[in-house]
Amino acid sequence: MERRLTGGVVRIRHAEYVNAIPELKHVFLVGDLQRPTPHPFIRDDRVELVVVGYDAGDDGTYHWHRDVTEYEIVVEGEIGYFEVATGETHWFSAGDLVAIPAGACVKRLVRRPARGLTLKVPSSAGKVHCGECPRECTWRVEPFAGPR
Repeated sequence: MERRLTGGVVRIRHAEYVNAIPELKHVFLVGDLQRPTPHPFIRDDRVELVVVGYDAGDDGTYHWHRDVTEYEIVVEGEIGYFEVATGETHWFSAGDLVAIPAGACVKRLVRRPARGLTLKVPSSAGKVHCGECPRECTWRVEPFAGPR
């Protein structure tokens, strides 16, 4: 359900994607998406815009991006990130901006329901998880198996 930028204003109404949030957790509204979505989106390889909605326990997995920097504004609730390099957990509340640079390995933590808006620059689905990560790490949850 791709919407094209044709030189004029393009709209994606809230009602067109809001019902996907509980199931998907991440609703990609802008990006160079490679998988089908049940909601409309605008294709743009420069950036991804993602609406996120988490319930308590919707923790992520350890990962990092080779070339992507993520910016996230917490809109409601709180979202935590465990930073592998420091062993520190950072908690962010409504209104806080989170910046995760390319190369920083993190794990998302969610203690209670939360919503946010994430901007990823550039748009890329590439993530490095433990099994593909060549780094030495005390937090590894699966053995290094090399690039897939």
